[in-house]
Amino acid sequence: MLDTAKPTSAAVFDVDLADLRALAHIVPGPLPLALNGIRFAASIRPCKFVIEGGDETPVTMPRTAYQVVYADGTVMLDAGMDKATHDSFGEGEPYDPAAFAELKRALDAARMIVLTHYHADHVGGVVTADTFDALARKTIATVDTLSWMMEKPHRPHLKIDDRQAAHFIALDYCRYYPLAPGMVLIKAPGHSPDMQMVYLKLQSGQEFLHSVDAAWTMENIRAVKGKAAPWVKEDVPAVMAQLAWLNGLMQREPALNILVTHDGEWLDRMIARGAVGGALKL
Repeated sequence: MLDTAKPTSAAVFDVDLADLRALAHIVPGPLPLALNGIRFAASIRPCKFVIEGGDETPVTMPRTAYQVVYADGTVMLDAGMDKATHDSFGEGEPYDPAAFAELKRALDAARMIVLTHYHADHVGGVVTADTFDALARKTIATVDTLSWMMEKPHRPHLKIDDRQAAHFIALDYCRYYPLAPGMVLIKAPGHSPDMQMVYLKLQSGQEFLHSVDAAWTMENIRAVKGKAAPWVKEDVPAVMAQLAWLNGLMQREPALNILVTHDGEWLDRMIARGAVGGALKL
Protein backbone atom coordinates (compact mmCIF):
# COMPACT_ATOMS: atom_id res chain seq x y z
CA MET A 1 0.00 0.00 0.00
CA LEU A 2 1.03 3.60 -0.55
CA ASP A 3 2.46 5.60 2.34
CA THR A 4 2.36 9.34 1.63
CA ALA A 5 3.06 10.53 5.17
CA LYS A 6 6.35 8.86 6.03
CA PRO A 7 9.43 10.73 4.69
CA THR A 8 12.68 9.13 3.66
CA SER A 9 14.38 8.06 6.89
CA ALA A 10 17.87 9.35 6.06
CA ALA A 11 18.48 12.74 4.45
CA VAL A 12 21.69 11.48 2.85
CA PHE A 13 22.15 10.74 -0.84
CA ASP A 14 25.53 9.04 -1.05
CA VAL A 15 25.47 7.59 -4.55
CA ASP A 16 28.99 6.70 -5.67
CA LEU A 17 29.86 7.75 -9.23
CA ALA A 18 32.59 5.10 -9.33
CA ASP A 19 29.94 2.44 -8.69
CA LEU A 20 27.79 3.82 -11.51
CA ARG A 21 30.72 3.81 -13.90
CA ALA A 22 31.47 0.18 -13.10
CA LEU A 23 27.83 -0.90 -13.34
CA ALA A 24 27.51 0.76 -16.75
CA HIS A 25 29.62 -2.09 -18.13
CA ILE A 26 27.80 -4.97 -16.40
CA VAL A 27 25.25 -5.62 -19.15
CA PRO A 28 27.09 -7.03 -22.19
CA GLY A 29 26.96 -5.18 -25.47
CA PRO A 30 28.11 -1.98 -27.15
CA LEU A 31 27.50 1.26 -25.31
CA PRO A 32 24.96 3.71 -26.73
CA LEU A 33 25.91 6.07 -29.54
CA ALA A 34 23.94 9.19 -28.69
CA LEU A 35 21.37 10.89 -26.51
CA ASN A 36 18.54 12.95 -27.97
CA GLY A 37 16.02 15.22 -26.26
CA ILE A 38 12.62 16.60 -27.17
CA ARG A 39 10.35 19.21 -25.60
CA PHE A 40 6.64 18.81 -26.26
CA ALA A 41 5.03 21.30 -23.85
CA ALA A 42 5.88 23.82 -21.16
CA SER A 43 4.66 25.23 -17.89
CA ILE A 44 5.25 28.87 -16.95
CA ARG A 45 5.71 29.66 -13.27
CA PRO A 46 6.94 32.61 -11.23
CA CYS A 47 10.53 32.10 -10.14
CA LYS A 48 9.36 32.28 -6.51
CA PHE A 49 7.69 28.88 -7.03
CA VAL A 50 10.59 27.35 -8.96
CA ILE A 51 13.28 28.08 -6.38
CA GLU A 52 13.26 29.16 -2.75
CA GLY A 53 13.81 32.91 -2.53
CA GLY A 54 12.89 33.59 -6.16
CA ASP A 55 10.96 36.61 -7.41
CA GLU A 56 7.98 37.13 -9.72
CA THR A 57 10.00 36.69 -12.93
CA PRO A 58 8.24 34.08 -15.10
CA VAL A 59 10.22 30.90 -15.77
CA THR A 60 9.31 28.73 -18.76
CA MET A 61 9.91 25.10 -17.90
CA PRO A 62 9.68 22.67 -20.83
CA ARG A 63 8.28 19.20 -20.46
CA THR A 64 10.78 16.84 -22.02
CA ALA A 65 11.66 13.24 -22.78
CA TYR A 66 14.98 11.71 -23.81
CA GLN A 67 16.00 9.02 -26.27
CA VAL A 68 19.07 6.81 -25.88
CA VAL A 69 20.33 5.61 -29.27
CA TYR A 70 22.04 2.22 -29.62
CA ALA A 71 23.34 0.70 -32.85
CA ASP A 72 20.42 -1.75 -32.89
CA GLY A 73 17.58 0.35 -31.47
CA THR A 74 16.52 3.04 -29.05
CA VAL A 75 15.44 3.37 -25.43
CA MET A 76 13.06 6.14 -24.37
CA LEU A 77 13.49 7.77 -20.99
CA ASP A 78 9.92 8.76 -20.09
CA ALA A 79 6.92 9.02 -22.37
CA GLY A 80 5.63 12.59 -22.22
CA MET A 81 1.90 13.27 -22.16
CA ASP A 82 -0.89 13.89 -24.62
CA LYS A 83 -2.62 17.26 -24.95
CA ALA A 84 -5.74 16.16 -23.07
CA THR A 85 -3.60 15.27 -20.07
CA HIS A 86 -1.68 18.55 -20.40
CA ASP A 87 -4.98 20.46 -20.50
CA SER A 88 -6.33 18.54 -17.50
CA PHE A 89 -4.07 20.65 -15.30
CA GLY A 90 -6.11 23.67 -16.35
CA GLU A 91 -3.03 25.63 -17.24
CA GLY A 92 -3.78 26.77 -20.81
CA GLU A 93 -0.03 26.72 -21.42
CA PRO A 94 2.16 25.93 -24.43
CA TYR A 95 1.78 22.54 -26.09
CA ASP A 96 3.40 21.38 -29.33
CA PRO A 97 1.24 18.73 -31.07
CA ALA A 98 3.87 18.14 -33.77
CA ALA A 99 6.55 17.46 -31.17
CA PHE A 100 4.30 15.06 -29.29
CA ALA A 101 3.50 13.28 -32.56
CA GLU A 102 7.24 12.84 -33.06
CA LEU A 103 7.54 11.55 -29.50
CA LYS A 104 4.69 9.09 -30.11
CA ARG A 105 6.47 7.73 -33.19
CA ALA A 106 9.66 7.36 -31.15
CA LEU A 107 7.78 5.47 -28.42
CA ASP A 108 6.29 3.10 -31.00
CA ALA A 109 9.72 2.50 -32.55
CA ALA A 110 11.64 2.11 -29.28
CA ARG A 111 13.03 -1.23 -28.15
CA MET A 112 12.33 -0.23 -24.55
CA ILE A 113 10.70 2.60 -22.56
CA VAL A 114 11.75 3.53 -19.01
CA LEU A 115 9.43 5.45 -16.68
CA THR A 116 11.34 7.48 -14.10
CA HIS A 117 8.28 8.10 -11.91
CA TYR A 118 4.48 8.17 -11.97
CA HIS A 119 3.85 11.86 -12.72
CA ALA A 120 1.59 12.63 -15.68
CA ASP A 121 4.19 14.27 -17.93
CA HIS A 122 6.36 11.15 -17.65
CA VAL A 123 3.80 8.32 -18.06
CA GLY A 124 0.90 9.83 -20.01
CA GLY A 125 2.35 9.01 -23.42
CA VAL A 126 2.07 5.29 -22.61
CA VAL A 127 -1.12 5.22 -20.54
CA THR A 128 -3.27 7.20 -22.99
CA ALA A 129 -1.83 5.72 -26.19
CA ASP A 130 -4.09 3.81 -28.57
CA THR A 131 -1.17 1.37 -28.73
CA PHE A 132 -1.12 0.99 -24.93
CA ASP A 133 -0.81 -2.81 -24.88
CA ALA A 134 2.19 -2.82 -27.23
CA LEU A 135 3.90 0.07 -25.43
CA ALA A 136 3.32 -1.28 -21.92
CA ARG A 137 4.83 -4.65 -22.84
CA LYS A 138 8.18 -2.97 -23.49
CA THR A 139 7.94 -0.41 -20.66
CA ILE A 140 10.01 -0.74 -17.49
CA ALA A 141 8.29 0.61 -14.40
CA THR A 142 9.20 -0.04 -10.79
CA VAL A 143 6.68 -1.78 -8.58
CA ASP A 144 6.37 1.49 -6.66
CA THR A 145 5.55 3.42 -9.84
CA LEU A 146 2.92 0.89 -10.82
CA SER A 147 1.46 1.03 -7.33
CA TRP A 148 1.07 4.80 -7.56
CA MET A 149 -0.40 4.54 -11.06
CA MET A 150 -2.99 2.07 -9.77
CA GLU A 151 -3.81 3.56 -6.39
CA LYS A 152 -3.12 7.28 -6.56
CA PRO A 153 -2.41 8.42 -10.14
CA HIS A 154 -1.15 11.93 -10.78
CA ARG A 155 -4.29 12.64 -12.84
CA PRO A 156 -7.48 10.62 -12.30
CA HIS A 157 -7.80 9.54 -15.93
CA LEU A 158 -4.29 8.00 -15.81
CA LYS A 159 -5.35 5.38 -13.28
CA ILE A 160 -4.55 1.84 -14.42
CA ASP A 161 -6.11 -1.39 -13.21
CA ASP A 162 -4.53 -4.71 -12.33
CA ARG A 163 -4.95 -6.04 -15.86
CA GLN A 164 -3.21 -3.02 -17.38
CA ALA A 165 -0.45 -3.07 -14.76
CA ALA A 166 0.29 -6.68 -15.65
CA HIS A 167 1.31 -5.56 -19.15
CA PHE A 168 4.30 -3.60 -17.81
CA ILE A 169 7.72 -5.03 -17.01
CA ALA A 170 7.77 -4.54 -13.24
CA LEU A 171 11.14 -3.87 -11.63
CA ASP A 172 12.17 -3.83 -7.98
CA TYR A 173 15.70 -3.11 -6.75
CA CYS A 174 17.45 -1.69 -3.72
CA ARG A 175 19.82 1.04 -4.88
CA TYR A 176 21.22 0.68 -8.40
CA TYR A 177 20.08 -1.33 -11.40
CA PRO A 178 22.21 -1.80 -14.57
CA LEU A 179 19.42 -1.89 -17.14
CA ALA A 180 21.28 -1.85 -20.46
CA PRO A 181 24.83 -1.31 -21.72
CA GLY A 182 25.94 2.06 -20.42
CA MET A 183 22.69 2.68 -18.50
CA VAL A 184 22.16 2.46 -14.74
CA LEU A 185 18.99 3.30 -12.81
CA ILE A 186 19.42 4.99 -9.42
CA LYS A 187 16.73 4.87 -6.75
CA ALA A 188 16.07 8.50 -5.78
CA PRO A 189 12.82 9.01 -3.84
CA GLY A 190 12.16 12.59 -2.81
CA HIS A 191 10.36 14.57 -5.50
CA SER A 192 8.06 11.56 -5.60
CA PRO A 193 8.31 8.37 -3.54
CA ASP A 194 9.11 6.31 -6.65
CA MET A 195 11.55 8.56 -8.56
CA GLN A 196 14.63 7.18 -10.26
CA MET A 197 17.62 9.01 -11.73
CA VAL A 198 19.53 7.61 -14.71
CA TYR A 199 23.28 7.40 -15.34
CA LEU A 200 24.35 7.01 -18.96
CA LYS A 201 27.71 6.47 -20.65
CA LEU A 202 28.14 6.70 -24.42
CA GLN A 203 30.70 5.01 -26.66
CA SER A 204 32.34 8.41 -27.05
CA GLY A 205 33.05 8.46 -23.32
CA GLN A 206 30.52 11.21 -22.64
CA GLU A 207 28.65 10.71 -19.39
CA PHE A 208 25.20 11.91 -18.37
CA LEU A 209 23.34 11.97 -15.08
CA HIS A 210 19.62 12.55 -15.57
CA SER A 211 18.49 14.09 -12.29
CA VAL A 212 14.85 13.99 -13.51
CA ASP A 213 12.81 16.26 -11.18
CA ALA A 214 15.10 16.53 -8.16
CA ALA A 215 15.56 20.08 -9.48
CA TRP A 216 13.32 22.05 -11.81
CA THR A 217 16.22 24.16 -13.11
CA MET A 218 19.98 24.02 -12.87
CA GLU A 219 19.83 26.99 -10.49
CA ASN A 220 18.23 24.71 -7.88
CA ILE A 221 21.41 22.62 -8.08
CA ARG A 222 23.89 25.50 -8.26
CA ALA A 223 22.38 27.25 -5.24
CA VAL A 224 21.30 24.04 -3.43
CA LYS A 225 17.84 25.54 -3.04
CA GLY A 226 14.66 23.56 -3.37
CA LYS A 227 11.36 24.27 -5.07
CA ALA A 228 8.85 26.55 -3.36
CA ALA A 229 5.63 25.67 -5.18
CA PRO A 230 2.88 25.20 -2.57
CA TRP A 231 1.23 22.39 -4.57
CA VAL A 232 4.38 20.25 -4.70
CA LYS A 233 4.49 17.69 -1.89
CA GLU A 234 8.03 16.38 -1.61
CA ASP A 235 10.23 14.71 0.97
CA VAL A 236 12.18 17.96 1.40
CA PRO A 237 15.18 16.56 3.34
CA ALA A 238 15.64 13.86 0.69
CA VAL A 239 15.44 16.39 -2.16
CA MET A 240 17.91 18.73 -0.45
CA ALA A 241 20.35 15.85 0.01
CA GLN A 242 20.06 15.08 -3.71
CA LEU A 243 20.64 18.73 -4.65
CA ALA A 244 23.75 18.83 -2.45
CA TRP A 245 25.03 15.66 -4.11
CA LEU A 246 24.35 17.03 -7.59
CA ASN A 247 26.09 20.29 -6.68
CA GLY A 248 29.12 18.33 -5.54
CA LEU A 249 29.12 16.35 -8.80
CA MET A 250 29.15 19.57 -10.80
CA GLN A 251 32.22 20.73 -8.93
CA ARG A 252 34.14 17.43 -8.88
CA GLU A 253 33.16 16.17 -12.34
CA PRO A 254 32.87 19.16 -14.70
CA ALA A 255 32.78 16.90 -17.78
CA LEU A 256 29.70 15.06 -16.49
CA ASN A 257 26.52 16.27 -18.23
CA ILE A 258 23.72 16.74 -15.73
CA LEU A 259 20.21 16.69 -17.20
CA VAL A 260 17.24 18.46 -15.63
CA THR A 261 13.80 17.63 -17.05
CA HIS A 262 12.40 21.17 -16.97
CA ASP A 263 15.37 23.47 -17.70
CA GLY A 264 15.00 24.59 -21.30
CA GLU A 265 17.95 26.98 -21.30
CA TRP A 266 20.27 24.23 -20.09
CA LEU A 267 18.93 21.80 -22.71
CA ASP A 268 19.53 24.43 -25.41
CA ARG A 269 23.13 24.79 -24.27
CA MET A 270 23.73 21.03 -24.41
CA ILE A 271 22.19 20.82 -27.87
CA ALA A 272 24.27 23.80 -29.06
CA ARG A 273 27.52 22.12 -27.99
CA GLY A 274 26.51 18.77 -29.44
CA ALA A 275 26.18 16.83 -26.18
CA VAL A 276 22.47 16.14 -26.82
CA GLY A 277 20.74 15.79 -30.18
CA GLY A 278 17.80 18.10 -30.76
CA ALA A 279 15.69 15.64 -32.78
CA LEU A 280 14.63 12.09 -32.12
CA LYS A 281 15.79 9.16 -34.25
CA LEU A 282 12.77 7.57 -35.92
